Amino acid sequence: MNSKRNNHNLIKNLTIDEKHAFEHLSSIDNEWADYFNTMLLVSRDKVSQRLITSLHRENLVYSRAHSEIITTQSLHFPFETEQKKLLKIQFPKSQKTLFAPITGEHAFDRIDVEGPFYFEDKNEIERIYHPDEILSCILTEAPELNNEASAQFSSDINNSVANMAIALSFQAYALANEYAPLWQLIANDTDSYLRSEQAVVEGHPLHPGAKLRKGMTPKTAIDYSSEFGHAIGMKFILIQKDIAKVKSLSQDYNELIYALFEGLYDAGVNTVGIEEIQQYYVMVVHPWQYNEILGKDYDNELQSNQIIPIDYQLDYYAGLSFRTLMPKKPVTSPHIKLSTNVHITGEIRTLSEQTTINGPLMTNILNDIKYQDLLFQQINADTIDEVAGIHFYNSDDSDEIQTTRSEQLGTLFRTNIYELVQQNATPVIPSSLVANYPNNQETPLTTLIRTYEAAHHFDSYEKACIAWFERYSQAMIDIALPLYVKYGIALEAHLQNTIAAFNKDGSLNKLYIRDFEGLRIEEAYLNEMGYSTNEFHEKSLILTDQAQTVFNKVFYSSIQNHLGELIVNIAKSSTTLDLEQTIWSLISDNLNQKLIEIAQTMENPQRISQIRSILFAPKIDYKCVTTMRLEDEADYYTYIQVSNPLYRKQ
Repeated sequence: MNSKRNNHNLIKNLTIDEKHAFEHLSSIDNEWADYFNTMLLVSRDKVSQRLITSLHRENLVYSRAHSEIITTQSLHFPFETEQKKLLKIQFPKSQKTLFAPITGEHAFDRIDVEGPFYFEDKNEIERIYHPDEILSCILTEAPELNNEASAQFSSDINNSVANMAIALSFQAYALANEYAPLWQLIANDTDSYLRSEQAVVEGHPLHPGAKLRKGMTPKTAIDYSSEFGHAIGMKFILIQKDIAKVKSLSQDYNELIYALFEGLYDAGVNTVGIEEIQQYYVMVVHPWQYNEILGKDYDNELQSNQIIPIDYQLDYYAGLSFRTLMPKKPVTSPHIKLSTNVHITGEIRTLSEQTTINGPLMTNILNDIKYQDLLFQQINADTIDEVAGIHFYNSDDSDEIQTTRSEQLGTLFRTNIYELVQQNATPVIPSSLVANYPNNQETPLTTLIRTYEAAHHFDSYEKACIAWFERYSQAMIDIALPLYVKYGIALEAHLQNTIAAFNKDGSLNKLYIRDFEGLRIEEAYLNEMGYSTNEFHEKSLILTDQAQTVFNKVFYSSIQNHLGELIVNIAKSSTTLDLEQTIWSLISDNLNQKLIEIAQTMENPQRISQIRSILFAPKIDYKCVTTMRLEDEADYYTYIQVSNPLYRKQ
C-alpha cells in the first residue's frame, strides 16, 4: 500500500487564521512563534479529535453503522500509535476510511481518540492534517448539510485551530522550565482560583469549536483570553436612567455598586457633578466592547451625554468563560459578566436582557429555598449570588435593533468566591481538574486523589478514587437533584459553571454553582411551589413548560458533562478496567437514595416516579454539540439516545 504523505512532520499550507496568528507571534516573540510551529499539528489533531468523537457519539451521517473497533495489529500497513485499538469509520460516498487510535471507551457511548489520524483512500494511506478534511467527508455523505451553517462551522474550526495553537504554544513556552504537577502550580499561586481558570488552555473538552475567537485578532485574543494572564482594564460608564433597566438583590442598584468599588462614586461625581450624578446608573463595559462597539453603535447617546465614560479603571483578569472577569486576590470586588460581540464556541457572547434582570431574582428564589428547605441544610454545596444587573434599553429603538443594542451593553455582578470559601480551602474551577501541561501529564484530579489516598491510608489508589468521588458527587447530587425534582429548577452545573474548594487532605470542601443564564425552570411547577416568576424578564428563555428540556439541562450539565468528565479522567489514571462503572453504580445508588429522601418531603409521588423512569432507563439523551452546529440549531438542543451507566431495574 502506498502513502501519499509519509512525512508526519509536514504541515500543509497555513490557513488564513493560522497565518495571521504566526505573523503576529513572529512580530512580538520569535521563540513563541517557534513553539507555535511545533504545536500547530497538535492543535489540529485536538480539534480533529473533538470532531471524530462527536461524529461517532452523535451518529452523524450514520457513522455508528459504518464504524467498528479493530486492533492495531490487524492492519496490513504501519500505523504510528501506541494504542492497541483503533476506531474505523467508513465514508461510503467518499470511498474513504478513517482510522483513529482509541485512548478509552467510556460511559454514554463515548469513545476517546487521539492523533495522528489517517484516511485510507483507494489503497493509499494519508495522514489527516486538518479537521476540515473530516468535515469534507461528512458533507459528501450528507450533501444537504453543505450549506451556510456548515460553511460557518468550517470557518469556526479553522479559527479554533489557530487559537488552540496560540494557547498550547504559550503554555509550552511559559512553562518550559516547570516540571511540578499542575495542581502544585495552582495551589501555590497567590490566587489559586484565578490561576486555575488560566490553566485551562484547551477550552471545552468535547466541542470542535473549543477555542473559537471570531471577531478578534490574534493580538486581542491574547490580550483578553484567560490563559495569557494579562491584566484587563475594565471601563466604567454612566448611563442615563431612562435608557437602562436594572435589578439588584436588595438595596438600591447605584448604592450597591458604588459600595462595591472604592472611589467609583467620587469618579462619577467628578465626571458629571454632584447635582447630576443621581440621573445616571453606573455600569461596566469590557474594554474590547468599549473600543469596538460603544463608539460605533451608541454614538448618538455619547454625543447627547446620555452615556458618559468615567475616568475610573480597575484591573481585572479574564476567566475561562472569557466574558466573565475577576480581580486578583486580595481584592474581593465582584466577579463581572459582560457583553462582548465575540463569537465563542457556538454563539456571539453578548449578554441577554433576561440575564441581567433574572440573575438577582433567581438568587432570591434560590436563597429562600436553601433557607426554608431542610434538604439543603448540612450539604457541601451552595450557589453564588448574582447581586445586580443592568442593560441598555432605549424605548425609541425600532424593533429591528432594540434587542441587539440592549444585549451589546450589559453588566452582571456576582459575589467574589473569596467572600464565600473557607480560609484554609483552595478554590478552583473544575475544568482545571482534568488539565495538564507538556512537562507533567498528571492532572490536578489525580494529584488530589493521591493526596487523599496518602492522608487516609487507603489500601489502593482505586479505593481512594471511589471514596474521594463519592464525597464530590454527593455534593453535586445534594444541590442539583432536589432543586430539580422538588422545585423544577435545573442548574447548568457543568465544569465551567462550578467552583470546587478542596481541603488540605485533597478532599472536597464545598461546591459552588454559579451563572444562572443557562438554567431552565418548569415555570408552572415552580409557581405551584410558591415562587412567582411574574417579575422575570418577558423574553425569559429559562422559563419553559417542556419537562424533558428541564431534565436534559440538569442531567447533561451536572451528570454527563461535569461528573462524567471527571470519571473519564479517573478511569484513565487507573489500570482497573471496571473502576469507571463501579463509580457510576455508586452514583446511581446515591441518586436513588436522594430521591427517596426528597420523596419524603413531597406530596407528589408521581413526579418522582416519572423522573426515575428517565434517570435510570437503559438509554438516555445526549446533547449533540456538532450536529446542532451543522443543522444550524444553536438555539434548540438536539439529542440522541445513548447507553445509560446509571441504569437500574425499577
